[in-house]
Amino acid sequence: MAIEPLKKVTIVNTKEAHRRLIKTINNLGIMEVIDARSILKDDVPFTTPKVDTSSADSNLNKIDFILNLMDTFLPEKENFLKSLTPLPVVTSETELNKILKEYNLDEHYKYAVELDETYRNAERIIAEIETEMEDLRPLMDIDIDLEELYSTKRIKILIGYVPEKKLKAIDEKEEIWQWIAWEKVSPSEGLKEKEDRKDTVIKVKVIFAFLKEYEEEVKKLLSELNFEEITLPKRKEKVKERMAELEEDKENYKNKIAEVKEKVNYLLEDNTPREAKKKLLILKAYWTNVRNRQLALMKGVEGKWVYMVSGYIRAKDTELLKNTIEKEFPQSIITIEDPSPEEDVPVSISVPYLLRPIQLLIEMFGLPYYKNFDPTPFMQINFYLFFGICFSDVCYGIMLTLMGAYLSKKTRLYRGVNNLSRMLFYGGISSIIFGALTGSWFGDLYKPEYLGEGNILYMLQQKFVIIDPMAKTIIALIIALGLGVLNQFFGITLKMYGLYRKRDFIGVISDGLCWIITLTGILIMAGQVFTDLPKSIFNTGIFLFIIGAIGLILTQGREIKGTAGRFAGGLISLYGIVGSYGITAFIGDTLSYCRLLALGLTTSIVAMAFNLMAGMLKGIPYIGIILFIIVLVIGHVFNFLISALGAFVHSMRLIFVEFFGRFYEGGARPFQPLGFDSNLCIIKKEKKAII
Repeated sequence: MAIEPLKKVTIVNTKEAHRRLIKTINNLGIMEVIDARSILKDDVPFTTPKVDTSSADSNLNKIDFILNLMDTFLPEKENFLKSLTPLPVVTSETELNKILKEYNLDEHYKYAVELDETYRNAERIIAEIETEMEDLRPLMDIDIDLEELYSTKRIKILIGYVPEKKLKAIDEKEEIWQWIAWEKVSPSEGLKEKEDRKDTVIKVKVIFAFLKEYEEEVKKLLSELNFEEITLPKRKEKVKERMAELEEDKENYKNKIAEVKEKVNYLLEDNTPREAKKKLLILKAYWTNVRNRQLALMKGVEGKWVYMVSGYIRAKDTELLKNTIEKEFPQSIITIEDPSPEEDVPVSISVPYLLRPIQLLIEMFGLPYYKNFDPTPFMQINFYLFFGICFSDVCYGIMLTLMGAYLSKKTRLYRGVNNLSRMLFYGGISSIIFGALTGSWFGDLYKPEYLGEGNILYMLQQKFVIIDPMAKTIIALIIALGLGVLNQFFGITLKMYGLYRKRDFIGVISDGLCWIITLTGILIMAGQVFTDLPKSIFNTGIFLFIIGAIGLILTQGREIKGTAGRFAGGLISLYGIVGSYGITAFIGDTLSYCRLLALGLTTSIVAMAFNLMAGMLKGIPYIGIILFIIVLVIGHVFNFLISALGAFVHSMRLIFVEFFGRFYEGGARPFQPLGFDSNLCIIKKEKKAII
C-alpha cells in the first residue's frame, strides 16, 4: 500500500536482434522504455535506429475511416455505462489472432472509400440543389419565363419587396415616376409579411422597369422606399418547372444516400454494428500497439554491432525480466540498479482492492512524486465521512448503494469506472449511516400526514435518530467546524510525516509541530468566546500560542538571508503571506467545512419540499394518490441526482483544497510499461485447460 520501488534497467544486445528484443519487452508488459541517450555521454558514437511507422499509420487511418463511415450510417445507441464514460472492449488473444487472420482490412477500406465518395458527392449536390431552391422560392408566384424578366440593352428590370405602406404613399405625379413602370405581383403565403413585436409590416412583391440612363436616380428612390431586391437566377424556364426538376433531383440523390446506407451493411459481415465495430476497435488497439513498439525501438541507440535499450521496471518484476532476457538472448548484458536521486522517475502505486477506489481522486489531482508517499490510505475515512454528511439520507443512500453495487458488478474489467462505482457504493453506505443519525428518510416522508400513522419509516426514524440538524443547527455547525479542525490537524500531521521521511527534522518541528501548538492555543482562546473556560485552561491556551508563535517566528523565515529578514519573514508567516501555512489560511479553510452542514441540510430541505408538494395533491379526489406518487418519484429522483453530484464535488473539493493543501504535492508521471495497454481494448487472460 505505497509507491512501488522501481529499478532502472539497461539491456545491451546484438544489433541484429533489436526488433525481437523490443517485441519481447512488449510481450512481457513490465518495462517502461525511456530514451537511452539520457544515460550516455555526448561523445559516445551511437545513433538512433531508423524506424518506419508508415504501415501502422496507414492501417490506423483505414480503420478510423471505416469507423467514421459506420458511425455516420449505423450509429450505436449508448447504454447507461457508456454514457458515463467510454468503456474499452474486452477481447482475448484467441479472438485477436482470429480477427488478424480473417479480417481483410484493405478490401473493406477500398469498399468504404467508394461508398464515402458516393455519399459525399450526393450530399454536396443536395446542398447545391437546396441553395438553388432557396433562391427560386421567392419567385414561385411569377408564372412567366425568367428570361422575360432580364434587363435588355436599354431597359433595366428590378424585382423585390417594398413595404405596402410605402407603396401606397407613392405620388405618381412626381416627375421621376414618369420614367418608371411598376406592377405589384400577387404575393405567395409566407412572403408577404414580416412580423415585428409592435406591429406587422406588410411587404409586397413589385416589379420595376425603367430606362438604364435613369438607373442611378431610380435606385436612390427605391432605397427610400426600403426596397429589398431579389436576385434573379440565370435561368430561362419558368420557376415552377425548375422547382419541380430540383425536387425530383433532390429525391434521386436522397435515394442514392439510402442505397449507400444499405451497402454499408456489407462492412458488417453478417455481424451486428456493435460486433463489427468491436472488431475494428480491436484491430485499432493492435496496430496502435505495433506503432508504439516501433516508436519504442527508436528510444534505444545502436552502434556498429550492438543495440542498447533502457527503462524502468518494478522491483518485484526484475527477476522475470532478467530470466526472460537471459533465456531468449543469452548473448545480451542486462544491468539493474536503483534510479539516481535527480532522475524523473515514474510512479506506480500498489493499493489493496478495498482501498483502491480512492486512488481515482489521486489520479485526478496528480500522482505523488517518487520520493514522497502515497496519500491514498489516509483519505479513506475523511472522504467517505464528508460524502455521507453531505448526502445524509437513508433512502437516497440505499439507492446509491444499490446503483454502486450494480455498476461495480458490470465494470469489473474496467478499473477506472469500477473504482468510481465502488466509491459510490461506499459513499452510499456512509449516507445511510449519517441519514439514520440525522433522521432523514426521503426528507420527512416518514411523517404520518404522508404515509399514515405507525408507518415503518417513522418507526425506523425514531429508533436511530440522534441529532436533527434542522432543529439543532448550531450544534450541527459546531460539529462540522470540529471536523474541519481535525482534518486540518490531520493534514499538518501528514506533512510532518512527509518531512520525516525526507529526514528534514527541522521542518518536522518548524513546519509541523510549531503550527499544531500555535493553532491549539488559538482554539483554546477562541473557546472562551463561546463558553466560560477555567482560567487555567485559558492561560494554557495563551502559553501554547506564545510558544508556538515564537517557534514560527524563529524558523519560518530560515530561507531568507540576513537576521532581520529572517525575523520579518517569520513574523509575517503567522498571517500566512510567507511560510508553509498561516493563521488566516487555517481560519478560512476551517470555515469551508460549513459546507458539510449546508449540503446536508439542502438534501433534506429539497426532499421535504417535494414531499410537501406531493402532500398537497394527495387530497384530490380519484387521482390524488396517483399524482402524489408521480410527484414523489420525479422529485426524489431529481434530488437524488443533484444532491449526489453536489456531495461528490464538494467532498472532493475539501480533499483537494483544504486537505491536500496542507501536505501534498502531485504532478508525477505514471509508470507506463510498454505492452498491449490501450484505452480501446483490454485483453482478458484465458484460462488454460488442465490436462
